[in-house]
Amino acid sequence: MGSLDKGGYHDTLPSKSKSLLQTLYGEGGSVDEAVITCHLTNHGTMTAVEFPEGAAWVNSQPLAIHGNLKGRYILLDFFTYCCINCMHILPALHQLEQDVPEGLCVVGVHSGKFSNEKNSDNIMNAVSRYKITHPVINDQNYDMWNSYNIICWPTLVLINPSGKIVLISIGESDVDKVCKFVKDLVRISPPTELLPLSSLQDTVTMVTDGAEKSDSVLKYPGKVYYHPDSNTIFISDTGNNRVVQTNSVGEILNKYPGPESLQLDSPQGLLVYKGWLYVCDTNNHRIVRMELESGGLEVVCGTGCQGHDLEGGKLGPEQEISSPWDIEIISLNSFPGCHGDLLVIAMAGTHQIWGFALTDVVITFRGQKMEHEEGKTWRLAGNGEEANKNNSYPHKASFAQPSGLSYDGCKYVYIADSESSTVRSLELPSFAVKNVAGGGLDPSDLFSYGDLDGKGTAAKLQHPIGVTVLSNQTVLVADSYNHKIKVVSAKSRVVFTCSQIAGLSEPSGLSYDKQAGTVYVADTNNHTIKVLRENEGWDSSNLSVVDRARHTRNTGVSWVLKQADTKTVTISLTFSRKLNSSASSNIKITRYTQQGREEEEVPVSDNVLELPSLDSSALNLLITLFTCSEDGACYMDKYLHRINFAEETDGVQVFKPEETVVVNLN
Repeated sequence: MGSLDKGGYHDTLPSKSKSLLQTLYGEGGSVDEAVITCHLTNHGTMTAVEFPEGAAWVNSQPLAIHGNLKGRYILLDFFTYCCINCMHILPALHQLEQDVPEGLCVVGVHSGKFSNEKNSDNIMNAVSRYKITHPVINDQNYDMWNSYNIICWPTLVLINPSGKIVLISIGESDVDKVCKFVKDLVRISPPTELLPLSSLQDTVTMVTDGAEKSDSVLKYPGKVYYHPDSNTIFISDTGNNRVVQTNSVGEILNKYPGPESLQLDSPQGLLVYKGWLYVCDTNNHRIVRMELESGGLEVVCGTGCQGHDLEGGKLGPEQEISSPWDIEIISLNSFPGCHGDLLVIAMAGTHQIWGFALTDVVITFRGQKMEHEEGKTWRLAGNGEEANKNNSYPHKASFAQPSGLSYDGCKYVYIADSESSTVRSLELPSFAVKNVAGGGLDPSDLFSYGDLDGKGTAAKLQHPIGVTVLSNQTVLVADSYNHKIKVVSAKSRVVFTCSQIAGLSEPSGLSYDKQAGTVYVADTNNHTIKVLRENEGWDSSNLSVVDRARHTRNTGVSWVLKQADTKTVTISLTFSRKLNSSASSNIKITRYTQQGREEEEVPVSDNVLELPSLDSSALNLLITLFTCSEDGACYMDKYLHRINFAEETDGVQVFKPEETVVVNLN
């Protein structure tokens, strides 16, 4: 396969293209057909290189620039599916395809950065996840990349109906101008010798959605959040543009947002704060919150359009942001001279960490006092450059698509910095940026990745997307493109792989249930939530998410003071109807101890029961109750209740061991 001339013509075409686009569509610019015609005459002489034979295609059978695409305008989109900048231009390309339904074919040229991205099945999942409908070729050996002298992702190359290259645009910043140029070009110089559209469509076979093949309720779940107060799990059902709330056995309790609210687009990170569900509405470039009872949606920050501001400082929906990917909450009250609640945001689109003041916030460090009023959004760390630069001065540090956050509740926020393949930390209250594990020593090197246990930068990860802090100064990492879960010691910086956990496919989100010693994993490409249990090692199972419209009612959480000699706990079930003596009411008890997870079933013959607690840290009670009303109607109901045992509790009602725990089932 030939390649383009590496001499002056191709070297200057990107700069000539940028100058042309600025002249035509920049501030004060106007569409001048003579300028376009002159550009085509002077710069439309280089013949496009053909697609390589034998390459794998997604959404299409093999295409040919000088064959079945001849006579059309062809827009090549060189991309890699990990890249946030590549994601940013997809909506504009989709709209262009709608605006020019004939005479144009957009072709994605996937030249993968990571080794995981060279696999056609993984590309197929990404195409489905991003809702890409045009043909995509797997340029796994960089044949097209090298032939067209591409230097970065994304790059757009426009080919005219004669097979000549007329425009090359590097990066995401000019995509709107490119789309305008294509539409004007099709109008000014319409395609000739056009093959019938049906001939092209006959070659297109759309990728089958992985979620449909798996019969899953979920579709590419991105993040997961365990809420201890309600003992429920919130899941960013990213491919379905919603959040679902389930109980601990996977039955869906709620779906957010409500049907009358603004809708989400590819939601990611989420958490609950003071009765509100906060969500990264990633493709809408905003943080939203939803009231748990009504499901109504409010915008917290973000205008709904992609922003390019690297500083911030505005209030609420006035502040533009870019592709927020995860969120975490920090209470600053424990730090000298600081107070307030801060929402920390992994701003993947600008390669930074931002903050949103949930209350009035004061941060004091190095003798400087910074005050931020409630509702303000601003940069905490990162200068906006895409790099792996650590620095004790946070505004001099650089990130590369931060995608996961977890706070240890004490001093550090841990960050999954995807494109640098590292785990990094923010030290509070200075927000100094440090390496924990992965990556290389050169800040500009974003290709120092792999799959290797070790210490610090000797350990290698591949595009990690999720982190969660366990209770013993360890950090669990979703090493997404290695399809693994890894453990990092926060103190020693040593990384090792959880070899017992297999079968994952690009896991992206993690959340820790401290009481039960359980970690929930958003196993993205498998369209499921994996449940990991912390024993001497780790064992795993799937959370079977089912939509049964409140088939099982969640009755909340009770706290019992833990004492060394506590062997049982007494509960009293309150319900209005009488037990059906001819049916077998029962409680399925799941007990979480240091030895692992144990289950047993006890019959319910009275409303007061004594349950064995032993050395449990928590009990999950799945109560199946058969009752009858006074008029003779009989019912079967299921309830889910959680009992947590703790030596200390913070601001919640606590039962003493000798007291009866009342569980209200009415």
